[in-house]
Amino acid sequence: MLRELQLDGVLSGRSFTRKMSGVTLSEVSKRWLDEQVDRVATGKKRQSSLEADGYKLKAILGRFSETDVSAIATRELADYQKHRVEAGCVAATINAETSLFLQVLRWAQEKGLMEKLPKVERIPVPVKRVDVPTPEEMSLILDALGEQRALLVRFLAETGVRKTEAYTLEWSDVDAGNRLVSIRRKDGFTPKTRHSDRDIPMSASLAEALSAAKKASRAKAMKAGENPPVLVFPGRFGGKLVNIRRALASAVKKAGVKRNGQPLKLTPHVLRKAMATWLHVRGVPDALLQPRLGHAPGSRVTKSVYVKVTTEDMRASVIDLEAERRARMGAAEAIKSA
Repeated sequence: MLRELQLDGVLSGRSFTRKMSGVTLSEVSKRWLDEQVDRVATGKKRQSSLEADGYKLKAILGRFSETDVSAIATRELADYQKHRVEAGCVAATINAETSLFLQVLRWAQEKGLMEKLPKVERIPVPVKRVDVPTPEEMSLILDALGEQRALLVRFLAETGVRKTEAYTLEWSDVDAGNRLVSIRRKDGFTPKTRHSDRDIPMSASLAEALSAAKKASRAKAMKAGENPPVLVFPGRFGGKLVNIRRALASAVKKAGVKRNGQPLKLTPHVLRKAMATWLHVRGVPDALLQPRLGHAPGSRVTKSVYVKVTTEDMRASVIDLEAERRARMGAAEAIKSA
């Protein structure tokens, strides 16, 4: 109890002692997490992000729980990366854990518990190829889905919203008359960033389909003597939807959409990238694409991560010098004949 009081005093600045030696990573992590809980309570951080941080910290503390934070240097971080590689973890996971590790240590440094923040090189992440479907292929996939899931997948593909935004969407967020969908903070859902709070326009046909779905769901609830549903896309038993990957995989296989002889890998996030790609190909500028996706103005992520160059785009840019030569020779022969 005395140590708890001493540490709390040092962290709050109320102690006569400015520094405290021997503070373990476990002690620092506990207080850092307490601060993150307060951030969630005030809407500064999402609950899902807090849960993800807790999971990463569990792996880190498994190796450094009783280590003095002031003794953690670049060598320790590099050893941790090596340990996780040997454990079979992928580079992206290790980099995410290392980033959180540094975040906690930076917090400890700000509180005066360590002097120098260590530096560590990120592990190179192999470029993962992502193939997006064409609008024509998406129409085939939608035909292969059941009516309820087809509306959700169509909504994801046409609006480009994140899956959590779609799964928590309520009927009060849909203005079919003005053809707008509002992504707003609500109980149980916090937008990813402040730029995620936005209004997204939708097509007239999608607005009509959503209106019809709303009437049908309310009529079904009234017939069963139940309250009208709140969620636009509820799960099987009326609760929040969790995953549609199996339905997408089945529909892709049924539609026969392939890449390199294998069924196209389709997820809600790929649908988001597909929408960004389609709009980019149509010439929609980043200034319009970014607010639609919920990205910050001028964000580099939009083009570097979300816009994918398709094979057809590459094919359209092929240079055929032989065709140029033949055209030139043909023109010369025509002039000669004349």
